[in-house]
Amino acid sequence: MFSNIRYSFARAALHGLAILGLVLTAGVSASPAYAAVPSNDNIANSINITTAAYAGTLLDITGATTEVADPVISCGGAQGYNSVWYTFAPLNSGEVSINTTNSQYDTILAVFKNDPLVPGGLIELGCNDDSGGTISALTMPLRGGIRYYIEVISKAVLPATPAKRMRINYSFSQKVVAWSDPLGKKWDSTDGGVFTFSSGWQLVYALDAYKGAIHVSNKVNNTAVVYFDGNRFDLYYTLGPEMGYLDVYVDNVLQVTLGQGNSTYVANRVWSSSTYSDGVHKLLLRHGVFGTKANFDYITVYSFPDVIPPAQISDLTATTDVTGKVTLKWTSVGDDGLVGTAASYEVRYFLSPIPSNCQVNWSSGGSITYGLPAPAIAGTVQQATLNGLAPGVAYDFCIAAVDDAGNMGVGSNMATATASAGVPYGTGAYDDNNAGWSYTGKWTLVSDDPDARYGTLHVSNKVGNYTFFFFTGTQFVFTYASGPFGDLLDVYIDGMYETTLDQYAPSDISNRIYTSRMIPPLGPHSVRFVHNHLLGSPSSRSQVKIDQIYINSPDDGGPPNPINLSATAGASSDKVDLAWTATGDDPGGVGTASHYAIRYSTAPILTEVDWIYASPAAGVIPAPHPAGTYETMAVEGLTPGVNYWFAVCVSDDAFYHVLSNSVQVDAVPPVFPFRIYLPLVFGGQAGGTFYGVRCSP
Repeated sequence: MFSNIRYSFARAALHGLAILGLVLTAGVSASPAYAAVPSNDNIANSINITTAAYAGTLLDITGATTEVADPVISCGGAQGYNSVWYTFAPLNSGEVSINTTNSQYDTILAVFKNDPLVPGGLIELGCNDDSGGTISALTMPLRGGIRYYIEVISKAVLPATPAKRMRINYSFSQKVVAWSDPLGKKWDSTDGGVFTFSSGWQLVYALDAYKGAIHVSNKVNNTAVVYFDGNRFDLYYTLGPEMGYLDVYVDNVLQVTLGQGNSTYVANRVWSSSTYSDGVHKLLLRHGVFGTKANFDYITVYSFPDVIPPAQISDLTATTDVTGKVTLKWTSVGDDGLVGTAASYEVRYFLSPIPSNCQVNWSSGGSITYGLPAPAIAGTVQQATLNGLAPGVAYDFCIAAVDDAGNMGVGSNMATATASAGVPYGTGAYDDNNAGWSYTGKWTLVSDDPDARYGTLHVSNKVGNYTFFFFTGTQFVFTYASGPFGDLLDVYIDGMYETTLDQYAPSDISNRIYTSRMIPPLGPHSVRFVHNHLLGSPSSRSQVKIDQIYINSPDDGGPPNPINLSATAGASSDKVDLAWTATGDDPGGVGTASHYAIRYSTAPILTEVDWIYASPAAGVIPAPHPAGTYETMAVEGLTPGVNYWFAVCVSDDAFYHVLSNSVQVDAVPPVFPFRIYLPLVFGGQAGGTFYGVRCSP
C-alpha cells in the first residue's frame, strides 16, 4: 500500500524525501540482452498515458535494463531490475490507481515527479512491493498540472528465457479538492461537493458550530472523505454524550483515534495533523468502534508558503510571415521550477536597436497582454501570435512565467523579429465584415442590426479578444456602438497604446465615432482594438462592438474654429431662423469646411450625449462657404410655443467635428433673449486626438 511520507518544514524538502536519482539515458544492463529492449526502457522514452483509463502489455520484459542512475526505491531498498517507464500528466487533481495484475513475474511499482530544486532529479511519491502475491498496486491522490512517472521493476533478475509478460493497468478519476492557504482555509462539513459521506450521517444544528451545524454519524464504520491540497490541517469536532470514537486516516494510513465522549457538550475541540508532503492528500474520517455517535464540524487546511518561482524560459524564438504576424514559440516551465503548471505569462518588448537585456531591462519594456495562451504543463511547446505591430520595425521579445502565488521567473532569452506590413488598405471605408479586419478570439457577427453601417457589427463578449487593421494613410475614423452592456476597448496604433474607448451608455447608441490623431508618415500603419474591462465595474458590462473604419490621408492643419450661432423667431409660428459666420476648414479661419449638421432639443445641447439625443433639424442646410461668409438657415416643422435650443456642428475633410454654442428661442414671437453657451469640441484632448461623434444629420 501507499506509504505515508513525511516532510520537513524546509522548502528544499517540501516535495519529497530526498533526491533519489538523476535522470540519465546512459546505463548498464543488469540482465542478459537476448530479448529486444522495450521502447520505454528508460525514463526519457516513457510511454505517455493520455487517457483516463489505460491497459498496456509488454509481451517480453526480459530485455529491459536498469539504468545506472535509476532511483533507489523505498520499498525495495535498491534499484530493482528490468525497469520500464510510463508517464502521465493529469490536467486536474484527482486519484490514480495503478496495478500490475496479470504480469508473469514479481513486480514493484513506484511513482515519481521531477524535483524542482535539482534539475534531472526525481522525488518518490509512492512505492508498493506486494499488493497480493506477485502483484503490485498503488492508489494515491495527485495534484493536477504536474507530470508524473511510473516505474515498473522486477524484484529479481529475470533470466533471458522464458519470456515474461508485463501488464500495467491505470485509471485516473478527477476529484473535488479543498485548496489551502499559508494562513489556513476553512472547509465546513456543509460545503457542498467537498465532503463525500456514506449513508447514515445526519446534519445537526449547533449554535457553536462554524456554520451553525455539524455532521453526526449514527453508525459504526460510516465514513466521510475529503481530498485536500496542502501540507497539514486542523480538524474541529464536538465532545458530548453518546459520542464514541472518530478514526482519522490520511492517505489510507491511520493518524489518530479521537475519543469524543463527554458528559456535556463541548464545541470547537481541535486536533492538528502532522506535516505531510506538499500535494493532494486523502482525508478519511471513520466512525470507530464503541459509542453510538461520532461527529466533526470543519477542517482548516494549510499550505507551505510558495517561494519557488517558475524556471527561466530559455528557448524563446520569434518568426514572421507575409501576413504581418509575429509568432513567439517556447517550451513551458512549471509552477515550481520545471515542475507543475505556471499560472500566467508576461511578455515584454523593446524596439531594436536599443540595447536591451531580458533580465536587466525587464521593467522598462513594453507589455503585451493579448493573445497569450494559458500555461501548459512543464515541457509543452507553446506559442503566441502577435498582430498589430508596427510594420518594418524590429522588436526584441522577452517572456517570463508567473505562478499562482505571484512569483515570476527570470526573464527569458531574447528573440528578435521584424513585423511585415501584411496587406495594407488605402483610403476608403471598410465595414467590420471586410477582409481587411483580422479577429482573434471569439467574435460574433451580427448581420441584422438596422442601425449599424451596412447592417453588421462584430461583438466580443470576452476580455482579451482583439482585432486589427493594416492601412496606408495618416488618419482613421473608427465607428462603434455603445449601450448598457458596453465595456472598454483599448486602442493601439503601431503597437503602442493610444487610448481607451468606454462603450457604456444608459441606452443603445449607434454610430459613435473615434477620430485618430494624424499619424505621419503615410504608412503602412496598424491599429489594434483590444477588449478590456474596468476593474470594479458590473459584470453585465461585458461586450464591445466593432462597426467600421475609414482610412484617410488628409493634409490638414487641425479642427475648424467653433461657430458662433444666433437664432430668432421665424416668419411663421413653426419656424426659427439661424445665422452664423463660416469659420473655415482649419484653425484661424482658413479654407472651407466640408459639412454642417444642425440639431435642436428642448434642453441645452452642450455635450456629446446632448447632441446624440437632439433631433436633426428640418430645412435647407447650406453647403459650407469660405471662412468669413455669412450663413443662414430656416428651421421648419417646429411646434409653436415650445422653447427650443439649437446647435451647429461643423466638420472638415479630416473628420474633425466641432460643436457651436447652443442658443435658445421660442418657435413663436415674442422672442425672448436666447442663452449662449461656450463652444465645445467633442471629447477634445490635447492635439485634437479624439472627437466623439460624427456630425451627421
